[in-house]
Amino acid sequence: MSLEFKDVSYIYDADSNIPVNALKDINLEIKEGVFYALIGHTGSGKSTLVQHMNGLMSPTRGEVLYNGVPVRDKDMNLRELRSKVGLVFQYPEHQLFEVSVYDDVCFGPKNMKLPPEEIKKRAEDALRLTGVDESLWKLSPFELSGGQKRRVAIAGVLAMQPEILILDEPTAGLDPGGRDEILKQIKLLHESRRITIVLVSHSMEDVARFVDRIIVMNKGCIEYNDTPANVFRHVEELEEMGLSAPMVTYVMRKLRSLGLPVKDDVITVSEAADEIEQALRP
Repeated sequence: MSLEFKDVSYIYDADSNIPVNALKDINLEIKEGVFYALIGHTGSGKSTLVQHMNGLMSPTRGEVLYNGVPVRDKDMNLRELRSKVGLVFQYPEHQLFEVSVYDDVCFGPKNMKLPPEEIKKRAEDALRLTGVDESLWKLSPFELSGGQKRRVAIAGVLAMQPEILILDEPTAGLDPGGRDEILKQIKLLHESRRITIVLVSHSMEDVARFVDRIIVMNKGCIEYNDTPANVFRHVEELEEMGLSAPMVTYVMRKLRSLGLPVKDDVITVSEAADEIEQALRP
């Protein structure tokens, strides 16, 4: 599996008097088996970028290539591409429309013209993988809670067995418990299936805890594409972009300024606890 952006630019209203350059000369490779976070302030180009990943949008200039083939090539099968590069939107009700949870998750495999037994297996496997209790399978998806709807939407994409799973703010609007449950389930999917994940998120704490690499968007450009530890060293630069580091990083910086001998580039609570414990040892 390979997904590459080569000199990709996208201009909204290119023929108008007020064109908006949403993406500018993007060069990016989404590597197999990596858990990515995509972050950036509102209007930075995140949504435009992810919609280029499975052909929902086409570049104004440059190329997006899936396994070496341009996504907008006339020979590219977009239905097949979208089964391999699955996108779960921020609001799951936009993707749920069947009469039952089970039927909704079956929709993608049915659209792929798979045999009935394979459809059944894929749907049941995906529902179990995402933690959707069997007691909910016959219910209308619109009877579910927000967190349950997110799980069903993710299951519907997983049933097509994608190589890349893109999740646009999957925890938006959820309480802390629901947010943790969804993210732990996504991490488990990544580890058990080695699916490439692209997580769009505004939560720096979630990003620090779960992902392998962070892609930072700013004004249509990629500012950073690195590990969480390396990205969050650039606290001042991130703040200039309207972003921040995890709250624990600021706490550790303050403790260091007060004389406690701790590292100030810590990004998770567990790392901070270890640092403080070591610093306070007699």
